[in-house]
Amino acid sequence: MRDSQTDTTSGTDPLTRDAPQPRATSGQEERLAALDQIRVYLNSLVEVLDQHPEPSLDLEESKWRLAELVDELAVEQPSPPRVQSRWIRFAPVLRQVRPDVPIPALTHLVRTAVGAA
Repeated sequence: MRDSQTDTTSGTDPLTRDAPQPRATSGQEERLAALDQIRVYLNSLVEVLDQHPEPSLDLEESKWRLAELVDELAVEQPSPPRVQSRWIRFAPVLRQVRPDVPIPALTHLVRTAVGAA
């Protein structure tokens, strides 16, 4: 029988030691990927709205609200409350102008991009 005092262990269980460890930056990487994706999508949406055939007050409002949101997302560390506030103001107007835009999916993407999802 072995003396328990002579056993030296590293303090790690073999299952814990051999298990794949989640990367600490996976949440950060997901947030950055979502941020890049929403930036690209909103920049393309600027062009789509510029080519919209029917001028209206909703279209004009959506353009300047989109410009605010794009500007806010252009900074290196966007402010989550400010981005969400701008999105909340922009989404209903966008829905009026472009009902084909997937608002719920974009809302999730915005929330992921700012770390609120």
